[in-house]
Amino acid sequence: MKIHFLGIGGIGMSAQAIHEHFSGNVVTGTDPYSSERVNYLESLGIQVFKSHLPENIDSADLIVRTPAVSEDNVEVKKAKEKGIPVISRLEHHISILRPYTKIGVTGTDGKTTTTAMLAHVLLKLGKDPTVFLGSTHPMLEHGNYRKGSNIAVFEMDESQPGFENYNPDYLIITNIRGDHIENFKNLQHYNSCFENACKNVKICVLNVENNIINNSIKFGLNDGDYKINKIENNKFSQKITINTPYGEKSFILNVPGIHNALNALSIISLLFEMGYEKDLVLKAFSDFSLPKRRFDISFNENDIIIIDDYSHTPVEIKSLLSTAKNVFKDKKITIIFQPHRYSRLKREWKHFSEALSLADKIYITEVYGAFESKNGISARLIVEKINDAIFVQEKEELLQILPSEPGVYIFAGAGDIIEISKKFKEKVGGLKV
Repeated sequence: MKIHFLGIGGIGMSAQAIHEHFSGNVVTGTDPYSSERVNYLESLGIQVFKSHLPENIDSADLIVRTPAVSEDNVEVKKAKEKGIPVISRLEHHISILRPYTKIGVTGTDGKTTTTAMLAHVLLKLGKDPTVFLGSTHPMLEHGNYRKGSNIAVFEMDESQPGFENYNPDYLIITNIRGDHIENFKNLQHYNSCFENACKNVKICVLNVENNIINNSIKFGLNDGDYKINKIENNKFSQKITINTPYGEKSFILNVPGIHNALNALSIISLLFEMGYEKDLVLKAFSDFSLPKRRFDISFNENDIIIIDDYSHTPVEIKSLLSTAKNVFKDKKITIIFQPHRYSRLKREWKHFSEALSLADKIYITEVYGAFESKNGISARLIVEKINDAIFVQEKEELLQILPSEPGVYIFAGAGDIIEISKKFKEKVGGLKV
């Protein structure tokens, strides 16, 4: 079978394309944007077209498209003329997961870290999971994908209705905070999708702060069936003491942040309930490392520390800055934040202002639109509410105005702010990144 992916370079699409490639199918794709994932796909022998052209899909049996590719796309129109089926990334992902025992991870914040952490623990327990990750991690042979056997660990993207149709056997819901609410009829519809996602699962694990689903195992900070009692921090690691239905337990987590402690607790809740050996589960966290762009310390020289992070919601930004201030107690924290999506900014700009105010110095670029229209919205909204924050219209200007002085510089956002981080590392360290 020949499968053609539209938007093949996306982190989710590329993982699905790699899966099909190693399942014996002929895979091609189109993506106008160069990226590390596109380069990796080409290194595997997957042909990637750089422009959307009707002839790209001539011999395809199936077209898979990302939501960013519209019905007016020339390849979509050509496929429909020729009677070639066109399905969404979500539909394709659901279809390829059917043969597996499925462990899904969904929620507003923490999906990728929790998925990576769960895959890590299962590997340490001697299991052989197939993994689909929304970032890259060195433990996975192909960065964002690992071909395993009969267990699949994967993220369920909650940004669009339909994620409730994955029908996993086991499910972790990290939290439910109303991001992407504009894609749903209303809050009730949004919440009902999470409820429906849990309906047929064997075990549903839910953050206790979102107590909207009956018959779920609850985890949380100081509350829930599984709860955190105490955290002892040691800069980049933490000793966490928890209460469980099986008594008090403790474990070492090799990454900082209360949010990561909660991510680990959600996994413990699930695996304990699934019957895995408890001491082995707890021991497995001691050498976990975070995925790319999750508190990723990409430079540390001459008292200058650069962190790349994917945080793009107010809660994530607050957790990121709280963790940085706790880890680097004696250092000045500078955040360079690129808001992601105009719809999110319009809804959350006040909360962004509050969260970003935790930093000592704040630079804010214009919004990374992710194919959304501006509708008169600008990141200046955030800056107007924060004393001394600096708005940067064109992100490249940051290279002229960012000081090269000791401190911690956090480049945060889900867009292309990572490109400025790379150039800043070249500037302060003489590196070619």
